[in-house]
Amino acid sequence: MSGVRPDPEAIGSDTTAGWGDPTRAARIRLEKSGLSVEVAVPAAHTSRLLDAVVVALAAAGAVVCPVLTLRVVPPDFPTWAVVALVAGQIGLLGVLALVARRR
Repeated sequence: MSGVRPDPEAIGSDTTAGWGDPTRAARIRLEKSGLSVEVAVPAAHTSRLLDAVVVALAAAGAVVCPVLTLRVVPPDFPTWAVVALVAGQIGLLGVLALVARRR
Protein backbone atom coordinates (compact mmCIF):
# COMPACT_ATOMS: atom_id res chain seq x y z
CA MET A 1 0.00 0.00 0.00
CA SER A 2 1.38 3.41 -0.90
CA GLY A 3 1.97 6.20 1.58
CA VAL A 4 -0.02 8.75 -0.43
CA ARG A 5 -2.76 10.39 1.60
CA PRO A 6 -5.45 12.85 0.55
CA ASP A 7 -5.04 16.52 1.37
CA PRO A 8 -6.45 17.17 4.88
CA GLU A 9 -8.32 20.30 3.72
CA ALA A 10 -11.97 19.98 2.82
CA ILE A 11 -12.91 19.65 -0.85
CA GLY A 12 -13.78 23.07 -2.22
CA SER A 13 -11.74 24.85 0.43
CA ASP A 14 -9.66 27.62 -1.04
CA THR A 15 -7.62 28.48 2.04
CA THR A 16 -4.44 27.66 0.16
CA ALA A 17 -5.27 30.38 -2.35
CA GLY A 18 -5.38 33.01 0.40
CA TRP A 19 -9.13 33.54 0.31
CA GLY A 20 -9.80 32.44 3.87
CA ASP A 21 -12.66 30.20 4.88
CA PRO A 22 -15.07 29.02 2.17
CA THR A 23 -18.32 31.00 2.10
CA ARG A 24 -21.50 31.07 0.08
CA ALA A 25 -20.50 34.39 -1.48
CA ALA A 26 -19.16 35.02 -4.96
CA ARG A 27 -16.02 37.16 -4.90
CA ILE A 28 -13.99 39.15 -7.35
CA ARG A 29 -10.58 40.38 -6.24
CA LEU A 30 -8.40 42.81 -8.19
CA GLU A 31 -4.86 43.46 -7.01
CA LYS A 32 -2.21 45.74 -8.41
CA SER A 33 0.92 47.01 -6.67
CA GLY A 34 -0.45 48.42 -3.44
CA LEU A 35 -4.10 48.53 -4.54
CA SER A 36 -6.45 45.74 -3.60
CA VAL A 37 -10.19 45.70 -4.26
CA GLU A 38 -12.49 42.84 -3.35
CA VAL A 39 -16.21 42.60 -3.98
CA ALA A 40 -18.34 39.86 -2.47
CA VAL A 41 -22.02 39.20 -3.19
CA PRO A 42 -24.36 36.34 -2.35
CA ALA A 43 -23.96 33.46 -4.78
CA ALA A 44 -27.46 34.07 -6.15
CA HIS A 45 -26.30 37.45 -7.51
CA THR A 46 -23.16 36.20 -9.26
CA SER A 47 -24.53 36.85 -12.74
CA ARG A 48 -25.33 40.47 -11.85
CA LEU A 49 -21.83 40.96 -10.46
CA LEU A 50 -20.26 39.56 -13.63
CA ASP A 51 -22.52 41.75 -15.79
CA ALA A 52 -21.38 44.81 -13.85
CA VAL A 53 -17.72 43.82 -14.27
CA VAL A 54 -18.15 43.31 -18.03
CA VAL A 55 -19.82 46.70 -18.44
CA ALA A 56 -17.11 48.39 -16.34
CA LEU A 57 -14.33 46.77 -18.39
CA ALA A 58 -16.03 47.73 -21.66
CA ALA A 59 -16.43 51.33 -20.48
CA ALA A 60 -12.78 51.50 -19.39
CA GLY A 61 -11.69 49.93 -22.67
CA ALA A 62 -13.77 52.41 -24.66
CA VAL A 63 -11.71 55.19 -23.09
CA VAL A 64 -8.28 53.57 -22.85
CA CYS A 65 -8.08 51.90 -26.29
CA PRO A 66 -8.64 55.05 -28.38
CA VAL A 67 -6.25 57.05 -26.19
CA LEU A 68 -3.50 54.46 -26.64
CA THR A 69 -4.21 54.29 -30.37
CA LEU A 70 -3.92 58.06 -30.74
CA ARG A 71 -0.59 58.00 -28.88
CA VAL A 72 1.06 55.46 -31.19
CA VAL A 73 -0.33 56.57 -34.56
CA PRO A 74 2.31 58.41 -36.62
CA PRO A 75 1.48 62.04 -37.53
CA ASP A 76 1.35 61.31 -41.28
CA PHE A 77 -1.24 58.52 -40.86
CA PRO A 78 -4.49 59.36 -42.71
CA THR A 79 -7.15 60.92 -40.47
CA TRP A 80 -9.92 58.77 -41.91
CA ALA A 81 -7.97 55.61 -41.02
CA VAL A 82 -7.47 56.78 -37.42
CA VAL A 83 -11.18 57.58 -37.07
CA ALA A 84 -12.11 54.19 -38.54
CA LEU A 85 -9.68 52.39 -36.23
CA VAL A 86 -10.99 54.14 -33.11
CA ALA A 87 -14.62 53.58 -34.16
CA GLY A 88 -13.85 49.91 -34.78
CA GLN A 89 -12.32 49.53 -31.33
CA ILE A 90 -15.31 51.13 -29.62
CA GLY A 91 -17.72 49.07 -31.73
CA LEU A 92 -15.90 45.83 -30.94
CA LEU A 93 -15.99 46.57 -27.20
CA GLY A 94 -19.71 47.28 -27.48
CA VAL A 95 -20.35 44.00 -29.28
CA LEU A 96 -18.31 42.08 -26.72
CA ALA A 97 -20.27 43.68 -23.88
CA LEU A 98 -23.58 42.76 -25.54
CA VAL A 99 -22.48 39.17 -26.16
CA ALA A 100 -21.24 38.78 -22.59
CA ARG A 101 -24.48 40.14 -21.15
CA ARG A 102 -26.63 37.70 -23.18
CA ARG A 103 -24.85 34.66 -21.77
